[in-house]
Amino acid sequence: MVKVEILCDKDQIMSIRMAGHAHFDEWGKDLVCAGASSIGFGALNALDELFEQDVDLEVRENRIRIKVLKNSDSLQLVLLFLVKQYETMVESYPQNITIIRKEV
Repeated sequence: MVKVEILCDKDQIMSIRMAGHAHFDEWGKDLVCAGASSIGFGALNALDELFEQDVDLEVRENRIRIKVLKNSDSLQLVLLFLVKQYETMVESYPQNITIIRKEV
């Protein structure tokens, strides 16, 4: 299962991590994994270009992490957009992707 973990401080997103494999189909043909990865990497590219000094981005095999270093309303808007995309995937594939929210 793909797990998206969102760490919040009140209503502010402080960190987003995505890891795992959806097991919707075999490796290389898994549309849920491909969709989750596309959403994540698209967000990473935008964050790297628009908020390079404000976030710490980590990409490893089968895992991405976004950590907020300097918060702003515009950064939160991009992160909320990312979360909404993952929530939409959960609606269609709840057995393959899940979101875990934690308060820090």
